[in-house]
Amino acid sequence: MTGIFVKRFDRGTFSISGFYLDRARRIIPPLAVLVAVLLVAGTICLLPQEFLVLGKHSAGSVLFVSNILFWKEAGYFTPSAKLDWLLHTWSLSVEWQFYIIYPLLLLLLSAIGGRRLLSVALAFIAVISFAFSIFLTAHSPTAAFYLLPSRAWEMIVGGMVLLAPAMPVGATRVSQLMGVAAILASIVFADPAQWPGVGALAPVVGAALVIAANRTVSRITGNSIASWVGLNSYSIYLWHWPLAVIAARYGLTGDWRAIVPGIIGALIIGHLSWRFVERGGRRAVVQPHIHTVTTGLEWRRHIVFASVVGALAMSGAIIWKARGLPGRFSPQVQALEADNEPGGAYNKGCFDPSFDKAPCIIGASSGRIVAQVIGDSHADADVSALVAALPPHSRLIWSGYHACPPLLDGVTADPDSRCDSFIRHDLLPLMRPRTVPVILISHWNGSTQAGDVLTDGYNDLSWLAQFRARAIKTSCALAKAGPTYVMLSTPDFPFPVASTLQQRLIADPRAADINIPLADHRRRLAAVNAIWNEAARECGIILLDPTPYICPDGKHCMGSIGHRAIFRDAHHMSEFGNKLLIPMFKKIFLKESGT
Repeated sequence: MTGIFVKRFDRGTFSISGFYLDRARRIIPPLAVLVAVLLVAGTICLLPQEFLVLGKHSAGSVLFVSNILFWKEAGYFTPSAKLDWLLHTWSLSVEWQFYIIYPLLLLLLSAIGGRRLLSVALAFIAVISFAFSIFLTAHSPTAAFYLLPSRAWEMIVGGMVLLAPAMPVGATRVSQLMGVAAILASIVFADPAQWPGVGALAPVVGAALVIAANRTVSRITGNSIASWVGLNSYSIYLWHWPLAVIAARYGLTGDWRAIVPGIIGALIIGHLSWRFVERGGRRAVVQPHIHTVTTGLEWRRHIVFASVVGALAMSGAIIWKARGLPGRFSPQVQALEADNEPGGAYNKGCFDPSFDKAPCIIGASSGRIVAQVIGDSHADADVSALVAALPPHSRLIWSGYHACPPLLDGVTADPDSRCDSFIRHDLLPLMRPRTVPVILISHWNGSTQAGDVLTDGYNDLSWLAQFRARAIKTSCALAKAGPTYVMLSTPDFPFPVASTLQQRLIADPRAADINIPLADHRRRLAAVNAIWNEAARECGIILLDPTPYICPDGKHCMGSIGHRAIFRDAHHMSEFGNKLLIPMFKKIFLKESGT
């Protein structure tokens, strides 16, 4: 980008509109085809919730704000990210945002101090951006990953390479080898939890060294395979991720039987995209604009690109606003959409609260407060059942925070979490003398990375020892202050229940309801439940076990009943399903009232 600017600026042919149009010719056509194909395929293949998300992300991708959407929604390395069809477009959004600002910055710097100031100023801005990346990676890794200010230095380094003096011929081979080594090292040793930050320095500097070496005659970069991959790289990048998502949807991530055809497929589809879509735009970009004033033809091209982007953005927005077009499916499948909705009935304003506000009071419009519930997203999923179990004319206090078990000295798997602040603001005050019972609800067996999936992580001895210490410390402190109840974990399913049932009903409207063996549920929770039983004996807390209500036949735990989902995903109860817990919660108020 710096080279394009410098050449045209020196010739006096640079124009902002021409620069933007060239970027649009280069980036938009292949991206538009990808988005259009996914939307058409999604109309046929995706469930409403999945199609809703694709519509939202499609609009964000073609408007080049998808990085902001993904930053707001989730982390790049979370399991759900593997199923986002357009996740990889975050980088295009960052690049486009950079392209909007960069030529304006170069024009300003060139007007002020010429080429010499340009080099110094870019170096200064790159250092500031890199320092900010390090800071943000430590304090908000997801923001550091997705947002332009912490990524700008990676692209500015390219401009610094162009403006630097030519490398001596004798040093080019060493520079190239060192650059390739740095890139390979970053592939092997990169830590996703600490990215980008300092870790991004190796691939960026490595790429800079390879480019600075400029070895056109080289076995590494000058061979026909490297040239072919480089020529097709953008289109390959666009199409590789949807193929990876297909593998993830079928549980084949990491399986060579999916990896090999996936790579081959990405190369083939990417080449077809380059040949029939991208190449026309690339030819136009190669030809520099010879006028500083935007011509009528260029304005017409602007209108065409704007129309394509607008049509795709509008299509995505319509799909999003229409909740994924559920009318494509039978009433049975549509009914499950309500069970598939994320977030509980009292989520808004109460869950993930700002810590300068008091917790929410829910229930009757007025009346006495008879309980306080605190927890993570499982509490958010179950709290409406607690409200339904309240005595007449009574209320409860509700506070919750995602991925944050309500335990002292707690930890969370979310690198951006303010879990510590939540514990201080909402849990610690409950350890003062009180008469109102406190109810703790959490995904106890999945509250750390060690127990986040159905693996032997549940039996990890080091995690269990830490969990035991936190659980007993918290239980004793709360029980000393007043009545304390802890709800044991609900079952974990090996798949998302609501969407799996939808898929089964599409294939067979008479498909059986979903369940798992009770023995599996008990095995997964055995170690964690043993710790809670110890805490009950030692501290005097009272345990609430949802198992009899979800697994009433003594053999199976229900995931759905009457083709309605009890769980919206693999372990969060739906608003339909949590009503099974009302009798369990009513026992709290019967006990506290002495009846």
